[in-house]
Amino acid sequence: MLFVGLALSNVLTKSPEIDEGFFASPAFSLLTQHKFATSVLETAGSNLKGIDEHTYWIMPLHPLVQVAWYRVFGISLFSLRTLSIAFGLLALIAMYFIVKELSGRLVVAVLTVVLLSFDYTFVINAALGRMDMMCAALGFAALATYLVWRGRNLALAIVLSQTLVVLSGMTHPNGILHFFGLLFIILYFDRKQIRFRHVLLALIPYVIAGTAWGLYILQDTQAFIAQFGMNSQDGGRLMALKRPWVGVMREFTQRYPHAFGLRVHSAGHSGPIYLKALILLPHVVAILCCLFVSEIRNNRGYRALLYLVLIYFLILSLIDGQKETPYLIHLFPIYVALLAVCIDWCWRTLPRLRTVVVAGMCAFAVFEMGAILYRARQNTYRNLYQPVIAFLQSGSGPSTSIIGPSGLAFGLNFSPQFKDDIRMGYYSGHRPKFIVINEEYARSFEESRAKNAELTRYINELLSREYKKVFENDGYTVYQRL
Repeated sequence: MLFVGLALSNVLTKSPEIDEGFFASPAFSLLTQHKFATSVLETAGSNLKGIDEHTYWIMPLHPLVQVAWYRVFGISLFSLRTLSIAFGLLALIAMYFIVKELSGRLVVAVLTVVLLSFDYTFVINAALGRMDMMCAALGFAALATYLVWRGRNLALAIVLSQTLVVLSGMTHPNGILHFFGLLFIILYFDRKQIRFRHVLLALIPYVIAGTAWGLYILQDTQAFIAQFGMNSQDGGRLMALKRPWVGVMREFTQRYPHAFGLRVHSAGHSGPIYLKALILLPHVVAILCCLFVSEIRNNRGYRALLYLVLIYFLILSLIDGQKETPYLIHLFPIYVALLAVCIDWCWRTLPRLRTVVVAGMCAFAVFEMGAILYRARQNTYRNLYQPVIAFLQSGSGPSTSIIGPSGLAFGLNFSPQFKDDIRMGYYSGHRPKFIVINEEYARSFEESRAKNAELTRYINELLSREYKKVFENDGYTVYQRL
């Protein structure tokens, strides 16, 4: 109840991100046009070959689940985000069983769920219409399923857990984190019991999923190569594989500072955002406690959690050169589990400090929930997003063309006249009635200054000579064609 309430507070108050429009478009197209297309994106001048007919640039499972979800709850930003909440509940259940099986202590498992229910990273990702929570929930469910069933029926444990980890991978490539996590758990506990028939059983879900996806890829192989290749290389996504030490260092200089308020923050958010960095402090202390306290370190189950943190951290640092902050959803549930282990140890072995432990937990809970609710209080959906949608609707009709960030698609009902084109018609030659710029567009313009002087000159001349500014708030600027 606490988790759902905190997540809903941000579901209802945060303006849609550009990725949410991207990831909802294929499901909307499949429901309304009966084709799996990402119709919101302008494809001229890009490598997104065939995207108006087939979506290959992202894994298919999340949009397909959206289709079923929308048939029940309708197509909306709220529906998209509540799908993440539903998988957040699955992740909570999975973490309960993971910690219960590894620790053998019910109190540690319950404490993990309690701490996770108001964890800032976990709740904020559950309020976001991306596939990260679904990917993480299926991955952790794979680990939980194996741990619960391994002692009862090893073959069934392998088939069920491998099926779930395949579904995680078909949701997002970050499912590879849980593949290696599950492989570690299997070898760590049961390497002596594994037989060749178990390997064959484990391959079944991979063959089924690979065949299904392969048949879809065969519908337009060239489009798959272009789209998937573009997305895998976008923004230096895999550059850390060439220089792994740089990938690890950038975790501390980019991903974590960005996620916890020490770098630029989203439009419409103000105040002492840098204080979010304090959320990391208990987790750092907990990891150090688990490393240096022999009772914890020598416990086989707790040691498995420490190994999982190391495996997930290293793999994520290598496969994500962009240092996306939503990907922390794969790590923080394990961080929280280690924090629960540390609290339980302090309670049992240091009875004189129990008052301090309780006070510290209460302060930590108030701080994290306060950060979540403070973010909701900014209400960028009402203060920034709704005004720009109202302005666009008042000055446009069904045939009015608009270029802007894809998050606007929800307010514009995914109009076919709306396109997300960060190059503003540079390649397509399209001149819409309105051009909408937000922080993502502005950031892209700054990056293009050094990379593409001609594109920068084109955009500057376009906005100054052919368009005039007609609307502006802290999140969006609207230009209308003269």
